[in-house]
Order: sequence, then C-alpha cells, then structure tokens
Amino acid sequence: MKKISFITKVLVSLLSLTIITTVFLGIPVYADSFKVVTLGANLSESEKNEMLLYFQVTKNDANVLEITSKEEYEALGNVATASQLGNKAISCSYIEPTSNGGLNITTNNLTWVTEGMIKNALITAGVENATVVASAPFKVSGTAALTGILKGFENSSGGEKIDENKKTAANEEIVVTGDLGDEIGQADATNLINEIKKNIIKDSPSSDKELTTIVNESIDKYDYDLSTEDIANIKSVMSKINDLDLDYSSLKDDLNNVSNELKDKISSEDVSGFFSKLGRFFSGIFDSLSSFFS
Repeated sequence: MKKISFITKVLVSLLSLTIITTVFLGIPVYADSFKVVTLGANLSESEKNEMLLYFQVTKNDANVLEITSKEEYEALGNVATASQLGNKAISCSYIEPTSNGGLNITTNNLTWVTEGMIKNALITAGVENATVVASAPFKVSGTAALTGILKGFENSSGGEKIDENKKTAANEEIVVTGDLGDEIGQADATNLINEIKKNIIKDSPSSDKELTTIVNESIDKYDYDLSTEDIANIKSVMSKINDLDLDYSSLKDDLNNVSNELKDKISSEDVSGFFSKLGRFFSGIFDSLSSFFS
C-alpha cells in the first residue's frame, strides 16, 4: 500500500512539474497531429466552421490558431502597404508538414497571393516538404493566410522555429513578387523571381556587382521594362536570400518545379506579348507613313 502511495506521489509530482514548466517557461503544447489550421480572426463563427469543413478537419484533429490583423502588420508591415494588408484578417490556411513529396500548394478565393508565391516563400524559409492550402470564404488578398502559413509551421507537431532572417526574406519576397505581378502579370513575376533566386542560390555571388549582374541578366532575358525601383526591390530581397546561404542541391527540385508549373502560363503570355509588340511595330510604321504623306 505504501509502495502504491509512493508511486502516486511521484506521478503527481511529475505531472505538476510538467504543468509548471509549460506555463512558466512558455513551452508550447501542440495537438497530437502534424496538421495546423489558421483562421482569420475577423471571420464570424459560422465562417470559421465553414473553413474547417473546407479543410476537412475538426478542432480535435488539428492545432487551430487565429491570425489577427495586428499579426499581419507585424509580419508584413515593413514590406507591404496598408492597402494590401487592409484592417481585417480574413484568409485562412491549412498546413501539414510531410517527410517527402516536395511542396504541394493550393489556393482558393485569393486575389493577390498565388500558389507560386507561397511555394517560393516556403523554399526561402527552408521548408522542403509540405501540403499547404490557403483559402477564404470569399475573395480577399490572402495576406492573413500568408502570415498564418509560417506561423502554422512553427506550431505544427514539433513546433520547430523558423529562422527570423528566413521569415523576413520570405515575406519580402512575396510582397516584391506581388508588386511585380501588378505590372507584368503574376505568372511572369513569380517565374522571374524564381529564376533569379535559383541563380543566386546556385552561384552565391560574393559582391553586389555579381548579384546585380545575375538580376539584370534574368530581366534582360525576358525583355521586361522594369523601373529602377522594381530592380532595387528585387536586388534587396535577393541580397537577403543570398545571406541565408541556402543549399542549392536540396532546393533545386522545388525551384525547378516552380518553373515547370509556370511554363505553360509563361509561354502563352510570351506569345501574347509578341503579338502586342508586333502590333505596336506596325502601328509605328503606319504613324510614320501618315506623317510623311501629310
């Protein structure tokens, strides 16, 4: 009887020690699952339940977190504009780290954040294998989902912290890509950023001059008419990515997959751009002839 009483006391002591350690040392407690769902804090309860149904999870089999507008500004405020962030957190995300299979990204009802942008950012953040779904109950930009995805990885089973420099670079990369997308199209912007990043990681430029050469060669290859500010923003984020010292051999498959997934979209847009330039060429000739005869 005394032996049983002693064991009981030991178990109670261990349980108490666990609770104290968790509360006072701030060690996070996770759901017994790799799955994490982030919900925009400004959604109604019915909309939150709608999103859980969309992600096919319940609060019992996933770690469900809320993302606030304040968290969006903390994560993206230094690189995104107030109009891009808005004042409400709406979009949501589903995150499931996997042991293989690469990055599988799906988006729904997001008007600004794209699958390619998310995949590129996760590569920069050092995430190699995962299933990610970003969505909303109605059309929104997607910045809350974006904020939630990186937070979700940190709160998945194991709760591994993502390096702050990687998070900063990943967030800036998405905003730079999105801004470029407003000018040259999201597929072209994602492809351009991915190609420059691939060359930066592979070549590891040792000077600003070498980095600038890599950036300019890719821009010239596609004949993009970018502003000085656009190029400066690209160089800024690429400099941060270069400082991360990422391993090209472990990332090249994901980087190549981004290019392959965009190939058809880029090709069709290139054809459209060709005919647009051809039209401007003949229009210029016509204007010249008209001026000559007049």
